[in-house]
Amino acid sequence: MIPPSDGFDELPLSIFAYGLSTPNTLIEEFVADLQDQPVDSLVRLFPAALSAEGSGGGVIYHQSFHRVAIFMHLDDWGYGFPVEDHPDVWNPLETLLSHWIDLIHIGKVVASPHQEPALFDFEKLGPWEWRPYSEAQVTTCVDAWDRLCQAIEARISQLSNPPSLISPISGTDADNPEPLVASTVLDAASVPDPSFACSFLTHARRPWFHYIAPGLLLPPADSSGSTDTHTPSRVSAGLYTAAVERNGLDTAEEGFQLLLPFTFNAGRGRSVGARRSDGGLVDRESVADLFQHGFKPFGGDHYRPQRLERLLDCWRKLVEEGVWSVGPEGVEGTINTFRDAESDRWEDYYIPLTL
Repeated sequence: MIPPSDGFDELPLSIFAYGLSTPNTLIEEFVADLQDQPVDSLVRLFPAALSAEGSGGGVIYHQSFHRVAIFMHLDDWGYGFPVEDHPDVWNPLETLLSHWIDLIHIGKVVASPHQEPALFDFEKLGPWEWRPYSEAQVTTCVDAWDRLCQAIEARISQLSNPPSLISPISGTDADNPEPLVASTVLDAASVPDPSFACSFLTHARRPWFHYIAPGLLLPPADSSGSTDTHTPSRVSAGLYTAAVERNGLDTAEEGFQLLLPFTFNAGRGRSVGARRSDGGLVDRESVADLFQHGFKPFGGDHYRPQRLERLLDCWRKLVEEGVWSVGPEGVEGTINTFRDAESDRWEDYYIPLTL
């Protein structure tokens, strides 16, 4: 048995949860009354952790439904009630634990002696260390990128007059691909190495078309296409990897932000509109909420971004199902194509919840 960590009476169960609740905090009487639940129906198995200490959250077991939900903060309780209306939030305990185990398997959460500092001096709870990204996440994201590129290239090859397979940018064929962005460009832009952005951009292959999504052009392959490394006064619309914040909380460098030059869901009381993975409408004032996660039923704060891998798989599906058309230069359309997310076709621009 691993001995308790310094500062803990018992070993924390997970990066998301401390040890078992004490008897005086086991029954959530206040929340049960607030949410019109039966007396003694809500049991707090474990208090919430990972930047949520003292937040009023935790792993909650519902004795009537035999399901658990994790709420990182007291303000999150509304995402789980009524229970019947939120089946994605309430899951068997083994489902929640399996997700946490998977995070260990892929290296997003790492166990190490509690006295050892975390990599990059990052967040640590007892022996559990939350990594900004893992190499396994880089690999699966590169694979998702390749699947998207293959889907687009397959449709280009079916055109009546397809272009040559030789890339006009790199001058190399498909059997000897260049990286999506050269390491010299990343160095000039002061992209940290190691980081998810650096690993992904130098391992993902550069396809021989130009547009990866409607209105979204591939980044320059080398420094000849991008000589200004200063931060622009205005950030352009486009797809960005998550920021590298080594002193942040619940950070996910494997995430993304899709910045658009418009917002969604301007009208109140809409039943149809752009939605996050948790089913809620995207923020009316946000230009970066599309394709994002929202409430996370397996732990984590709202602000943690969706994985880039999931976005690329979503876009591949749009290409394969013919929602997006493909021409000689890649995916056709303009950035305004994403406005379809607030129409009757909103499900095309929605990433379902998953482990």
